[in-house]
Amino acid sequence: MGKSDIEIAVLRHRKARIRELRHMQLLHAATISPTEEINYMERRIYMVATEGNIAAFGALLAPGGAVPVLTDITPQGNTILHLAAIYGHHQLLEHIINHERVVFGDFDPIPSYYQSLLLRPNSSGDLPLHVAAAAGHAQAVILLINHLNQLPSGMQIFLREGRQVEVGDVWVVQNNEGNTALHLALKANHQDVALRLVGLDQRVSFIPNGERESPLYMAAEAGDELLVTQMLESTVPRYEGKSVMHAAIKSKNIAILNLLLVPIRQNLINSRDEEKRSVLSYAASIGFDVGVQRLLQEFENIAYIKDPDGFYPIHSACRRGHMDALQAILRFCPDTIELLNLQGQNVLHVAAECGKKEIVKYILRNEKYAKLINQKDHKGNTPLHLATMFWYPMIVHILTKDERVNVGEQNKLGFTALDAAEECMDLNPTFRERLTWMALVCVGTPRALKLMPYDPFLAPGPQEGSIQSNEMPSAKKYKDRVNTLLLLAILVATVAFSAAFSVTKVPEGEKHWYKPVALQVFVVSNTIAMYSSVLTTVALIWAQLGDLVLILNVFKVALPLLGIALIFMSFAFLAGMFVVVGNHLWLHVLLLASGGVFLGMLFLLVVPFICPYTSSHSLFRYVLRYPFWLLMLIVWNDTDDDLE
Repeated sequence: MGKSDIEIAVLRHRKARIRELRHMQLLHAATISPTEEINYMERRIYMVATEGNIAAFGALLAPGGAVPVLTDITPQGNTILHLAAIYGHHQLLEHIINHERVVFGDFDPIPSYYQSLLLRPNSSGDLPLHVAAAAGHAQAVILLINHLNQLPSGMQIFLREGRQVEVGDVWVVQNNEGNTALHLALKANHQDVALRLVGLDQRVSFIPNGERESPLYMAAEAGDELLVTQMLESTVPRYEGKSVMHAAIKSKNIAILNLLLVPIRQNLINSRDEEKRSVLSYAASIGFDVGVQRLLQEFENIAYIKDPDGFYPIHSACRRGHMDALQAILRFCPDTIELLNLQGQNVLHVAAECGKKEIVKYILRNEKYAKLINQKDHKGNTPLHLATMFWYPMIVHILTKDERVNVGEQNKLGFTALDAAEECMDLNPTFRERLTWMALVCVGTPRALKLMPYDPFLAPGPQEGSIQSNEMPSAKKYKDRVNTLLLLAILVATVAFSAAFSVTKVPEGEKHWYKPVALQVFVVSNTIAMYSSVLTTVALIWAQLGDLVLILNVFKVALPLLGIALIFMSFAFLAGMFVVVGNHLWLHVLLLASGGVFLGMLFLLVVPFICPYTSSHSLFRYVLRYPFWLLMLIVWNDTDDDLE
């Protein structure tokens, strides 16, 4: 019946794609002059250049065996001189250049129909000097520099797109990506080559490439103090492209930073990076505390410069969690603690919103910063509100432990922190969301008696959660949990029942006192595990028959019973092993050690699972903090890694 609609659509797409590719090829071909004849390099010339075979090169030039050595190129536009430079064959380079000079009589007069191999770019715009510098062949670079200096001053360099430059400007010639030979040497971390290129032209250190990076920027970013020192000796500095001050800070090299902070270069302090951040903000954001101190020693006022995102340097330090940078700023400018960002947030707001617990602890420990604890931003949110809405249970736990924190404070929507958590929580809450909610409930955080009318401006933003529907959760989604727990309870009951009739009896007159004791421990533990699992099974059967309220009430009974059954079943297993093993001391020690470690880990995992998370009595609430803390260990790394 023919092809299906899907097959026809696929074929049409393929044909359209083929037509598009052919059109692109035609456009590309149109950029090449049809009259230009390209002589691609013969295989033997290519092998001579890549292998550095001087004898074979001489054979190519022998009478009767001459080939167009000087004009042939590879598909990428490389001449024989490019190839020798790429592979670092400096002796072959010398022979090729000398042969060219002999052929053209030392370029006197300068031929109008021929461009020297030293000045001929390949298809990427690279001269032989570029490729030698990129490969890090110092001897080849030195040789090329010497021969370039010997070229007649009137010689022109013919670059792509019809551009021409004088031979004296060869050191600042840029390839298609805007890189000079110095750029390429720095990119490949060839310091010895870069040092030889720096002094050839004072301009070359300040020329930005296509990525707006100058060689000075690259050297500062790499932390190369020697290169930066030599580059800054230029009498014609032009600080273009990316900020060299930010590069020095990025490398965290205080020596380079000091070089840039001398009086004649102090205008660099006003530099901005690609994100328009100030120098101090960037230093604080990456935790370069030594650099922060040095900058503030020279220019204290930069602590009050705001970035376009509304953050001051002190906020940048807080949201990245860099304590030393924060303390350095406060040491020089203590009043910056009062600075607010565009949202009206103080440093504690920012630290709480970004989950930086060490910063939060530091501020709470200092009595002089007490006014920040319950301060509200433009939406009326306290730091506790923000830590809640961004789901940082550890921060919520730290804040609610402090008696100065008003857990009942309401924002402009009339939400307490607990209201905000329940409003922003997903219909299927993540573990962090549950823990954040539990951290608030554990300390008795109240709910607002009356909520304010809804205001879109005051509502939580996209990153703070979204207001959920008032749809009543269904009992169906809990049935899988009930079935899983029921299966586990039945399994424990089965194992306990079987173990009761399979334990080995301790012989009369057993000389080891611990075996009768182990048998007693086994019997008691196995009995408790059996009864607890049976009760759990019955309770969960009731849960399968009821609604959501009954399920939640059953969980309050079934989970502790199931936890007890698991713990005592493990005790019974350990005691039973002591009864059945022989009289081997090393085996008993191994059983006791491994059993102790396992039971300890089991206790840590089960206790938070079976304990209630809140109580109406303050004493029980205090005790229940410890099981909650065990749960916190699971999500201990509650920092926003995206900010790092």
